[in-house]
Amino acid sequence: MKERFTLTSLCLALSALLTSFGSMHAYGQTKTTYKEKDLGILPAQQEQPDLTGLWYHINEQQVKQANEEFTRLKARHPGWKVPKEVETELNRINGRLKGTIKPVVSVPRVIKSDKTSADPTSNALRESSQQQFAKPASKALPLEKFAQLTPKARATTPKKKVERLIALSNQLKRTDFYLLMGWTAIDKGMLEIASQQFTAALQLAVRDIDKQSAQQGLNSVKGIKLQQALSLRDTTTLAQLLKSDTSGYAREVLQGAAWQQYDLKNYNFAEALFSLVEDNEGRYLALSAQSSDIAKQNAFDLACSIDTEDFIRRCADGLASRQAQLYDTRRYKESIQAGEALERLRPLSLEERALIGWAAKEIQDTSAATAAFEHVLSKTPTDTVIANELVSLNQSDDATLNRLALKYSAVKSILQARNRRNAWPRKQFWLAYQTDDQQAVTAQTKDGLSAVYGINTRSRSGGEGLGNFDVVSQYIGVGSGYKNWLWQVTLDYKQFYSGSPQIDDWFGDRQLKTTSLGISGFEDTGVRAEAYYQAPDFNFYANVEYGMFDQPVGAKVTGQISAAKFLPLTTVAATLFRKEKEDSLLSQTGTLYANREQTWGYVIESGIRGLVAHSIADNMSVSGTAQISRLEGEQVADNSALTLRGDVSYEIADTVSPNLDYWRVGPFISYTSFDKNLSGFTVGNGGYFSPSQFVSIGGYSELLTLEAHNWQVKLRSSLALSRVKQDDDLRFPIGREHSSVEEGVSLGEISDTGLSGNLMAEGQYRINSNWIVAGYIGKAFAVEYQAFEAGIQIRWREGQGNGVTSDELLLSSPRLSGFAL
Repeated sequence: MKERFTLTSLCLALSALLTSFGSMHAYGQTKTTYKEKDLGILPAQQEQPDLTGLWYHINEQQVKQANEEFTRLKARHPGWKVPKEVETELNRINGRLKGTIKPVVSVPRVIKSDKTSADPTSNALRESSQQQFAKPASKALPLEKFAQLTPKARATTPKKKVERLIALSNQLKRTDFYLLMGWTAIDKGMLEIASQQFTAALQLAVRDIDKQSAQQGLNSVKGIKLQQALSLRDTTTLAQLLKSDTSGYAREVLQGAAWQQYDLKNYNFAEALFSLVEDNEGRYLALSAQSSDIAKQNAFDLACSIDTEDFIRRCADGLASRQAQLYDTRRYKESIQAGEALERLRPLSLEERALIGWAAKEIQDTSAATAAFEHVLSKTPTDTVIANELVSLNQSDDATLNRLALKYSAVKSILQARNRRNAWPRKQFWLAYQTDDQQAVTAQTKDGLSAVYGINTRSRSGGEGLGNFDVVSQYIGVGSGYKNWLWQVTLDYKQFYSGSPQIDDWFGDRQLKTTSLGISGFEDTGVRAEAYYQAPDFNFYANVEYGMFDQPVGAKVTGQISAAKFLPLTTVAATLFRKEKEDSLLSQTGTLYANREQTWGYVIESGIRGLVAHSIADNMSVSGTAQISRLEGEQVADNSALTLRGDVSYEIADTVSPNLDYWRVGPFISYTSFDKNLSGFTVGNGGYFSPSQFVSIGGYSELLTLEAHNWQVKLRSSLALSRVKQDDDLRFPIGREHSSVEEGVSLGEISDTGLSGNLMAEGQYRINSNWIVAGYIGKAFAVEYQAFEAGIQIRWREGQGNGVTSDELLLSSPRLSGFAL
């Protein structure tokens, strides 16, 4: 072994050590970013060849070997940037630097302390060496010899000897020895001691290359510790190492390890490492790559907690996904909240806005759903799906529907189509005509001027004499349409006939002993006006009548107001009325006493009636009708009445004939009750049927042929078992002062059971484009009662028409049917 040891040889040995440990710390030298991973580009690494041999040849003045080694390194590492000190030393030994003094790079031969060298250069080197090394050269000899060993030999050196050398290094306090023993300690696994040696070297180092070597040694210690903790996935230790590191090396190692774990699809550990180095980009990607709901929730929370463009976009994307997922899982309120949160980050797409509408519809938030759908429709005005939803949501809000129809043509079209579609089954032919329904327009021109003439008769048969009553009416009227209204004004002429009281009949204020010479008939005129309004789900009707100006009891104004509301499955109707009680001459016009001097009668019935019909299946419905009324007349006792009826209706037209519009059959039950029996013809009575109880149970049938043909027929019938009871009330219910009879007498109690029923046929026929003839005929019977009625009408209307509709059947008028249906 050569006795001569130079600082350069020591550096060469240290460099070899660095190379041997390169694989242990190279793991932390690469930093990968998310964007770089996307591009598939990694940063190029600077080539750093092993200079151990080169420095050895330079130090030993082996020019040929040094040049050959330099050439070999350049050929093997084309990108190598030659250090300045290497280039200088090569130039020097090749004689390219004339007159220069050799730099202080080696230790001089050992010279006795009591003699002085004659070589001035040697003296200068010795003085420099003494300045560089604080301790005598002989004391450093063990470390110098240790440095000249091969790396393998140093690695196999016993631990105790290494510990003694480390102690010696601590005494000598030389940078080169600190570096030597630092790397040796690493090789022995003595990491804390290695860290101490490198720290001391870093504090003493003057040259940059020594500082870099010391820092690299410290990084290697940290790298080994980091690798040990990484292999154990000891995040607590990793956090401590990261906290104690101020150089940034630990952060680079952990970040590189995090990306490596991400590439290996170890997403949980990758996320933990990204969290340690506070790499939000990597943490988000690692969380997003995991399949658990908790991880995805954490990724979403992270994205929404960072105020950068990329993370705001990710938060928005997460909210959009959550909005849809929450809707799909029927968490509608939370879906709306997600949509509203998304809107605070960016404008909603039309699909996202519509999804708020769908969710709001599900929780019956009509206002929010309408606002969302209307926004969508404003951007896509031809979207019939959204327009339909707006109509469906606001089907009971006419004000909103009208506003939407004025603003959006799609809504207007849907409303018109729905109105046309619904108008036919509801028999709203005026509405169908107004909305340009082709079938209604073709059937007849309803808004043209019309003129009608008609005659009808009604006959009531009962007991001999006063039990009979006949009315014959003629009328002429004109009418037309205006916007949603139909109107008509009519002049009436009526003739009333009644049987005369017989001997022993109770009449007026007594029981007759001779045939009565009183009036048994009247004829007079009257006038009436009516108006009918139809809306898509609402009908309204009103009439007012003033007639029989010259009858025994002064004429009174009568009339009614009726309305009907059409709900999806239910129809509700109500009528307020004030009209004559048309059972007899006494009740409808009043009459005179037998002495022709006094009058009484003319009963006015005022009250309310209501109807509710509900569809419980496509061909089945139930309905209920109720009426409460008060009856008053001149010199007639006041009375109250209650009528109830329940029906079940089955639709059988589809199974019978395609020429039928409907055929309804079913059972019914009805009940009528009056507080007083005022059916007599004495003062205080009204001469109208007023049983205390009248119950009927039976069945009914009603059919109608198709609309918009040149002819149409409607048939109704019923048959029931009826039970009637009339109480034994006084013949003079308002007091004996109106009677010539001193003792009180009564009508007598009457009870009876029997069949009751009726049959009614209606029809109309279009003669040509302007003329239609219509009529009806009917028969009814009950216990102690029979009635017959018939009528015919000729109608002219300007314009063209090819058919008839059932709203113009004579008895379909709300004035006669009792409801605006």
